[in-house]
Amino acid sequence: MHVYVVVDTETTGLNPENGDSIIEIAAVPVYRGKIYRKHMFHALVNPVVRVPATVTSIHGLKNSDLEAYPTMYEVFPRFVEYVGNSILVMHNAVMDLSFLDAAAKSIGRLPPLLKYIDTLEIARYLYPRGGHSLVNLAKKYHIKVERLHRAKADALLTARIFIRMLESLGEDEVRGFIKVWKGAG
Repeated sequence: MHVYVVVDTETTGLNPENGDSIIEIAAVPVYRGKIYRKHMFHALVNPVVRVPATVTSIHGLKNSDLEAYPTMYEVFPRFVEYVGNSILVMHNAVMDLSFLDAAAKSIGRLPPLLKYIDTLEIARYLYPRGGHSLVNLAKKYHIKVERLHRAKADALLTARIFIRMLESLGEDEVRGFIKVWKGAG
């Protein structure tokens, strides 16, 4: 059995190459089909750049909320240590992984070599006709959606969806979706 760590980030925008950065990161461990909430990782991050009002309107985080929190220099090494050699699980993994790469580079570190599973890829496999968003998948699995666009809530929702995918496909078939991230292009 693998230890999976379901990760979600909130950011200042959609493009890490243009200077957008992580402002919140959450990681939820899943082992043997159970979520271990008391072992979650969660951090708000001072991005040291302005959070645009249009982005604040999505997740509700503004600069004044974040200025007292640590920067990526402190948060990123703790996150990397936390995930260790577990298999990361993310919905639309390339987005979060690209931001993790940018975070590593911003503090002078090499991007971590990570194993990951993308629940979006599994959703496309299971449901080829569409409905791949977290909200649509939650409806398919009869999972209550409490809040969206905050890292902890989205990571917990993704973890619940991932567990249903594990139950549906089985551990062996899910292992076939494991990829190795070697950094963005």
